[in-house]
Amino acid sequence: MKLKKIDKARYQERRSRIQWAMIAGLFATSLGFAELYRYLFVGGESSLALNAAGVATGVAIVTFVLFRLRDTPYFDEVNYVWKLKQELNRIYRKTKSLDQALEAGSRDALIIKLYSLEGSRQVYDLDDNTLTMSELVKQLDELKSRIEKEAPGVTHDDYRPELLERLS
Repeated sequence: MKLKKIDKARYQERRSRIQWAMIAGLFATSLGFAELYRYLFVGGESSLALNAAGVATGVAIVTFVLFRLRDTPYFDEVNYVWKLKQELNRIYRKTKSLDQALEAGSRDALIIKLYSLEGSRQVYDLDDNTLTMSELVKQLDELKSRIEKEAPGVTHDDYRPELLERLS
């Protein structure tokens, strides 16, 4: 997965709209199906199990709709960030192996770490997570200095998911 430039304002606007639509959809479908189930099965009396079934139905419907819409142009930025976060999570789960490979001077490990830091910086910026940005920028600067000395020419564009699989 390649890093790409995202319009922050458009991303935040669309993410917000999608989140509010999810909340509204979940609220409406959960409440509606809970009422329908209670009407059909217990004559309108209160039932925790049927309320839970209504919520589960609402979650299933909202999830289905989101998965159907995620590849539409409106969801481009939000879907890109979602996939980027998944890829960064895959890298995070290999942190121990990545750190060992970095100590050994692996070029692949440098590429993975650079991609991880650049991707994290992009996500933090898009989500306005400024709390840890200074530490991230410091790590990124240190890594870039190391790359200049040990593996000139390495960029985050060199990253491929297969590199992560080769770490052991």
